[in-house]
Amino acid sequence: MNWYPQVGAGTIAQLPVTRTRKWRAITNNLESGEEVMLPDTTAGQIDWKLTYQDLGSAEAQSLSSLFTASQGQFAPFAFVDPLANLLGWSEGLSQPSWQAGLLQVNAGITDPLGTQRAWSLANPNTGAQVLQQTVAIPGNYVACFSAYLRSAVAGTVTLERDGSQATVNVGPLWTRASVSGQGASGASQSTFSIVLATGQLIDVWGLQVETQPYPSAYKQTGAALGIYQETYFGGDELTMTNTAPGLSSCEITLISRV
Repeated sequence: MNWYPQVGAGTIAQLPVTRTRKWRAITNNLESGEEVMLPDTTAGQIDWKLTYQDLGSAEAQSLSSLFTASQGQFAPFAFVDPLANLLGWSEGLSQPSWQAGLLQVNAGITDPLGTQRAWSLANPNTGAQVLQQTVAIPGNYVACFSAYLRSAVAGTVTLERDGSQATVNVGPLWTRASVSGQGASGASQSTFSIVLATGQLIDVWGLQVETQPYPSAYKQTGAALGIYQETYFGGDELTMTNTAPGLSSCEITLISRV
């Protein structure tokens, strides 16, 4: 399966991005005059309009190569929603999407917004323990994993993406921490983790993974969404316009089946 390429420092798209969700319903008009309408659950799609400016030669070539490999509209590829939080159940840490090991995980903690949507994580064990979730994005994608953290006792917490780590200071005030970069080379998925040392207790809220170098505004999620394995180019022509030596611009329309 081919993946839609990232450009620049590691983004899927340049702003603005137009995302249009479409649904289809089937209507039957009965002889009695009654109308029965049912959703056609297999016909949903998302239309994307992506506009790029100042693409370097390598970036323009990566888009052109995918278009050639896909034979225009013919073959599907995988596309990641550039606006999505890719984690499932970002405020449901007891859901099967999360692996908590031997951590004690409790809900109902006051979050930075003043509601009770944060969680406490406690590690009473003799070794480090992790809260983690695996996301089906390739290792060579740049991604940012972020979370709001707090601890009554000042210390440090480690955020991980595969082998990449960021150790951050935590204290009694909520702070947003993140780790950014590529994952394991050649991997078909990436695992994002919060590591707690022996005896550590922290509060956590607003966990987020997005395919860009820096965190954006937090987006709450339910079931994991945002990765579309059946995406097509919206036309059989891809026009690259040279705007300066070594720079190009283009507009691309994509259609994702959902």
